[in-house]
Formats: sequence, C-alpha cells, structure tokens
Amino acid sequence: MTEKKQWVVYATWGAALATGVVIGILLVGKEGNDSGLARLLNHSGKADVVAGTSYELVLARHYLCGVRDEEHVAVRTNQLADVMGNYNGWEIVRAEPVKMILMKREQDIAPACKENGHIGIASDGMLALFHGLPAEQDVVQTFYRIDTAKMEASLPKEEWENLKRGIRIRNLAEYNSVLSTYGEYQWSGQ
Repeated sequence: MTEKKQWVVYATWGAALATGVVIGILLVGKEGNDSGLARLLNHSGKADVVAGTSYELVLARHYLCGVRDEEHVAVRTNQLADVMGNYNGWEIVRAEPVKMILMKREQDIAPACKENGHIGIASDGMLALFHGLPAEQDVVQTFYRIDTAKMEASLPKEEWENLKRGIRIRNLAEYNSVLSTYGEYQWSGQ
C-alpha cells in the first residue's frame, strides 16, 4: 500500500474514532448511559461522568523539517465533545482514561526552524538542517550524503563556502529551494 493510501486509511480511521468519541460523549452526557466510553472518561469506573473532571489533550505536531512539538491542553470532561470540534484533521493516536493524544502533520517547517534554521554540511558529509550554524553541530534533520568532490569541482568557491558555513532558511520555500539546488550533488556511492 502506498504511503498516500495508508495516510488516507489512517485519517479515515481517526475521523471515525473521533466521531464515535464525540457522539458517545454527547449521548452519555445527555442520557446518562452506562457505556464503556463513560468508564473511559471517568477512570473511577463509575457510569456517571463527573462534570468538571479535567481531561488532558496532548496536541503533537510533526513538521516537514523533522521537528516535533507538543502542546498540553486541559479540558473539562463535559466540554470535550465541543472542544474536539476544534481539532478536525487531527489524528487520534491514543485515548486513555484521562488523556487523549492527537497528532497533526504540518505541511510547513517548524517555527524554531524558521527562527534559526541553517542548511549545511555535517561533519560526516551529510546535507543537514541545523538549529543554528553548522559549526555548532546541532543537527535537526539529515537528508543525504553529499558528493563533496563533485560539488567542489562544479560550484563556485563562494557558494561551496556558504554551504559549509550554513545557508539560512526562513520559510518552506527557502527550505525546498536549498534542498532541490543541492540534490544533484547527492552521493551515489559509485
């Protein structure tokens, strides 16, 4: 199965699960049903969902530049159904009695990468994204090994030196541009 098809399947499953959770919460809240969902939300195992009980949403974002961050949001259990409507497009990774982990794949680079990201050559010859300058060796993401001999032979010395020092990236367009520019120098192992 292709990666795109897998993503569609997972997104569909996640949407179905989220819909089920929201509908279940609404039904339990309105009718006081003794359901497994009520027991999930009320970890004491009793059928009633206590108004005001805190439920933790963990919002995990995965960015194209390899950075992952999390945000923790406390939600009153009786407001969970309303709040879940704010997270359309998020995948439910795990649901626990007092916590739910949601994930979203952002089609952008992370704010930290925009603030201080540089693409350059790591000490092992890999083209890499650094937090800060390559000299600091704080690698965020690696891409591929560079054929440095080919690059030095075909690029102007100034451009090669810029890459060794680190090329600043501030947005997704610059990130993609630098990667495509140096893609032709990917080491083929021959």
